[in-house]
Amino acid sequence: MGTSDFLKTIFDFLNIETEYAVLRNFEGLPHHNNSRDIDIAIEKSELQKIRPQLISLIEQCGWHIVTYLNSDRLVTWVCGTVHENDSADLVQLDFFYHTSIFGIVLIENKEILKHRLFNGQIYHANKVYEFLDKYVYDRVVGATYPDKYKNTRQIVENNPQVEKLIVDIFGKNNLAACDKANKKELLKAALKWNFHRFGWRAIANFLQFEYHHIKNYLCSNTGFSIGFTGPDGSGKTTVIDLLIENLGDVFRKAHTYYHFRPTLFGNLGEVAHSAGVKKDVDRDFSKPHRGGKTSVLSSLIRLLYYSVDYIIGYFMKVKSMIRITRIVIFDRYYTDIICDSRRSRINLNPKFLHTYGQIFIPSLDYNILLTASSETILARKHELDKEGISTINKKIDYLANKKGYYKVLNESTPQEAVAKILRIMFEEQHQKNLKRMR
Repeated sequence: MGTSDFLKTIFDFLNIETEYAVLRNFEGLPHHNNSRDIDIAIEKSELQKIRPQLISLIEQCGWHIVTYLNSDRLVTWVCGTVHENDSADLVQLDFFYHTSIFGIVLIENKEILKHRLFNGQIYHANKVYEFLDKYVYDRVVGATYPDKYKNTRQIVENNPQVEKLIVDIFGKNNLAACDKANKKELLKAALKWNFHRFGWRAIANFLQFEYHHIKNYLCSNTGFSIGFTGPDGSGKTTVIDLLIENLGDVFRKAHTYYHFRPTLFGNLGEVAHSAGVKKDVDRDFSKPHRGGKTSVLSSLIRLLYYSVDYIIGYFMKVKSMIRITRIVIFDRYYTDIICDSRRSRINLNPKFLHTYGQIFIPSLDYNILLTASSETILARKHELDKEGISTINKKIDYLANKKGYYKVLNESTPQEAVAKILRIMFEEQHQKNLKRMR
């Protein structure tokens, strides 16, 4: 089912089963989605009530919940599908419980829902709350209201409802005064209003924010990480670029790309040269398999050096990203050390390297073993000879049955390989997210 039919099915269900309002960028919905995400105001109790039916409906449409984030103020579902023609679609649904920051409530959803409008297809916020929801949040974080919404501002600028709420929350007589105020001043005023409006419940709101913030920071794994390994000529770069393109607007600015390792530390040869341990450094990077076979001692030193980078780098550069619904992509990762010893210059038993990695190296969510037959690879690239390709493919076959590893053949078009990878990830992510929501 395509995006248009999917959204129509979702909104038809919401129209019947609950009270909601799309906050902005609703023009064209449900047939056309013109924004990166769809912001929906809904009461928390209502979302919890309809959630089982909504999940079932998503599954019936042939879609999956690819990422899931639960916080004090919203729930995010990124839904995705891969079609029979191997193309992919993604939609981000943000269900907001209220407009707030740090547990400080700025606008309650009951006010937005009380004044919602119906355009014959969907329910949406009226102009007053379409403006206020974005404006008050932007101001307390120190941002200016976006120019692309200036027409909305012009429509409601002198509206009594807008002026009253600005006075109540921020103590400012008009928008111009609010525009000039700094975020600390506005946040302080909003906190004072919260105690006046909610009493001791304001403290409960803050504690709820802190609970979700700490939980998401320490325990959450709402995004995911992907590593690609395969012989030169397997099409890694092309497939990775196409994968990012298929992930579309939802992840275009929400992904990070690394080559081989997080790279907290420099190349070992360069470090040794800088320390005076090594006189010359081979910088002919156009031939990654140029090195000869290294000794066991040299291999172990190199392995330990890279291990420190993988371990510390994972928590500094990878975990910090995937905890907040983002994606980290590696063109080669530790798996490449196991499969391609000539490139990594770590000539150790692959079974030992796999066991070592299980114990010491932080694992990625999806280790993609991208390969093809020797004939196909040699037709694309001559970096390796037939024996070298066969050696790597044997190690790939060894890993293919291990947990977290997925062998994908890239014998046909790159898009076909990307579709295989996305189907694996979407299905696995969906099952993980169902467990998180229990």
